[in-house]
Amino acid sequence: MSRLIDLTHPLLHGQPTFPSDPKLSIVPHGTVKTLKYNISQVVMSTHQGTHLDAMYHFVDDGKTIEQMPLDWFHGPAHVLRMPKEPKAELTTEDFKPFESLLVPGAKIIYETGWHRHFGQDDFFTDFPSLTQDAARYLVSRRIRLLGMDTPTPSRDWYEVHHILLGHDAEIVIVESLAHLDLLPDQFTFMGFPLKFQGRDGSPIRAVGLVE
Repeated sequence: MSRLIDLTHPLLHGQPTFPSDPKLSIVPHGTVKTLKYNISQVVMSTHQGTHLDAMYHFVDDGKTIEQMPLDWFHGPAHVLRMPKEPKAELTTEDFKPFESLLVPGAKIIYETGWHRHFGQDDFFTDFPSLTQDAARYLVSRRIRLLGMDTPTPSRDWYEVHHILLGHDAEIVIVESLAHLDLLPDQFTFMGFPLKFQGRDGSPIRAVGLVE
């Protein structure tokens, strides 16, 4: 029997964000008492919580959300178990044992254990960090999607985003995934963005389908 595993962190008013990002606000706009129905106002970044990056996030002429094919957000995926200490590096050597899975079009998600720090003060500062060389290695393998339980791939955020999102790569980056420890190593990933016209990213409801 198949089952669904929620891979998405909850969205809560006042939730921590990267220092330069818009702050998350979820407040009542109307209630059954005032408007005869409940409705909320939401203000947030396109990169709040569990989300994905479009190429346009760092590349001015890169694909925007609605230009990305839907099959980029859905399909067979593999989890690579890479337990790491705070501030550790994820290097090319960490990925080499999984080389047989790193094939053109693959959807790859790595679990460092950092999802357990979500909501803590160190979540955005001390996460395990993908090296630039490892990012170039993944590009050379022509994978389609790279997911992770960290809030961003690397402390070298500018360089690594350009490597992964550039025209010669166009790798979908999925950040801040939750509950990867509940998944088997192989599953079906589903994480569709909102269709923000001409925009750079979107929160997603990421789900793993396990047969």
